[in-house]
Amino acid sequence: MAFQLLDKVPISSIFLALDNPRHVELTTEDKVIEYLCDKEDVWALARDIAHHGLNPTERFALVPEPRQAGVYRVAEGNRRLCALKLLSDPDRAPARLRKGFEGLAKLRTIKTVPAAVFANDEEVRFWLARIHNGPQGGIGRKPWNSEQQQRFSGSNKNRVAQSFLDYAVAEGMLTEEQRKGKLTTVQRFLGIDVFREAMGLDQNNPEELARTRPKDEFDAIARRFIRDLLDTNTDPRPVNSRMNKREITAYSRPLGSLPGVTATRIEPEPLSTPGGNPSSKKGGNRKTKPKKPEKAKHVEHSAEIESALKSYGNFKLESLYHSICSVELDGHTPLVCIGAWAFFETLTACAGRNEKTSFHDFFSNSHLANYGITGKVTALRAAISRVSEYGNTTKHHPTAATFNGDQLNNDMVALKEVILKCIAEAASKTT
Repeated sequence: MAFQLLDKVPISSIFLALDNPRHVELTTEDKVIEYLCDKEDVWALARDIAHHGLNPTERFALVPEPRQAGVYRVAEGNRRLCALKLLSDPDRAPARLRKGFEGLAKLRTIKTVPAAVFANDEEVRFWLARIHNGPQGGIGRKPWNSEQQQRFSGSNKNRVAQSFLDYAVAEGMLTEEQRKGKLTTVQRFLGIDVFREAMGLDQNNPEELARTRPKDEFDAIARRFIRDLLDTNTDPRPVNSRMNKREITAYSRPLGSLPGVTATRIEPEPLSTPGGNPSSKKGGNRKTKPKKPEKAKHVEHSAEIESALKSYGNFKLESLYHSICSVELDGHTPLVCIGAWAFFETLTACAGRNEKTSFHDFFSNSHLANYGITGKVTALRAAISRVSEYGNTTKHHPTAATFNGDQLNNDMVALKEVILKCIAEAASKTT
């Protein structure tokens, strides 16, 4: 199966195939052009060539015309050749497309093409089968599956989901067989900032996905997510591709309260393989510059506080806490500050605070000691003071407001024990 490689064959020396498998045998080139423009998207192909040129990874396959020296018939590349001929001579295009081809011709025309010239049709037929007849057990061109296409297409969310699944497989959370068909669902969840924040996933650099939780805590959450992703016995399934943002947010909130998971956050560290090396596409073991942690998107939700509020049965407090943890801090920090202030005002009133006492004064050293909280009272009262000040300033000052969402989130996380004790105190008042 000998062939000759030529780098510059004039398209004027190449005839379109009249008997191409894309259509029944036709009698003239003009009829082939009409058919290919009408049925085989030649206009779109010509537009792409005009803007970007020919694909340098693909040659034309040609067969010599037996009675005309230096003249060929195309065996592979009929659509491309048709597009090139119309760019060179727009008058040959169907009337409805002629003006369009005239415009494209101003961008680019190509006069010669690279080709592989075969002795006859049988010689080239062997290779055409490899291109057009599917995988054929591995000898033919094998198309990419959906996940491979996503990996190649390379959008940020695709790369993030791919990297997470790569990590999960490397850590033994699921097998290569189990990961099939899961990409879309993982993409959907990783596209929700509440889920990423709960997991502690930093995607500022999709080429080197990082975590902002200690590895054992990150893995605990990742394993729970993978377990729920693979669960086919629960109805409805705990994780599925049809879940909307509200449902994903509701699923995400309890993840931060799993056994062994704390509120600890760290500088972003690349996800690691079982051997401990960063799973980076570039640089192997090279040291990377630490990246600044992402700003808190929401006040971190506590499943314990939510459960305690449900048990207490005060709908106003439940609603306030839900809103505080649901409204995005970015752009809405003043609103969340006021909500946090209202939450503490209401909660302490339920716990017995009189109207003349601020909730900061209500949480005195002795009151916190009665809760059994010792050794960190000064820091906790400072956090309470900030929540009170943030709310009051934002509510009452004509121009000043608080925009430090990270600090507010940190204070709410630090005050978790105080909130739980105060809910218990409020509940005791009603019994």
